[in-house]
Amino acid sequence: MKSRVSLFIVFLAAALVGTAAAQSLGDLAQKEKERREQVKGNVKKITNDDSGKYRAGSVTTGSIPKPAAEGAKTEGQPGAKTEKSDEPTDFQGRPESYWRQTMFDARKRVTDLENEANVITLKIADLQNQFYKESDGFKQQAIQRDLQKTIFEQDQNKENLSKAKQSLQDLEAEARKSGALPGWLDGKPPVKSTPE
Repeated sequence: MKSRVSLFIVFLAAALVGTAAAQSLGDLAQKEKERREQVKGNVKKITNDDSGKYRAGSVTTGSIPKPAAEGAKTEGQPGAKTEKSDEPTDFQGRPESYWRQTMFDARKRVTDLENEANVITLKIADLQNQFYKESDGFKQQAIQRDLQKTIFEQDQNKENLSKAKQSLQDLEAEARKSGALPGWLDGKPPVKSTPE
């Protein structure tokens, strides 16, 4: 008798779970249908006839960018319109001036952070000298606080410098992948051409 009651309870629980799961599956199916209807306008279909155009292109993943106004594209963005420019471009359509300016900015950021690190090191040495020369305990405490703040700044500088160096390496790798010529990456700023 007890086994029949427990068996009945198990079947009842399974039936309740099954109906709850069916309801949630129905809700999920409805939500998926709504999502597909929203996405339907943003999807570009590529057929076998189109495959020849895209054979040599790079593969990208991610969301589809929203189309901007025709005149809103800026130089350096893929697909940007340049006004009668004979400047060479990489595989993504970014011109030489984009890479020169980007690499110049990235290298300048690393150099600035290295210079800041040198200044912080000198400041720490100066504060330590002041601390040991000072005999007044209250002034020593003030100097010690300044020293601790400067050491904290040094830690932040080290972190920012490592990020800047990594960013520079990532940019160089991206440039090589996108077909930028080595001369574009020398870190010299782009030459501004004057109209004749």
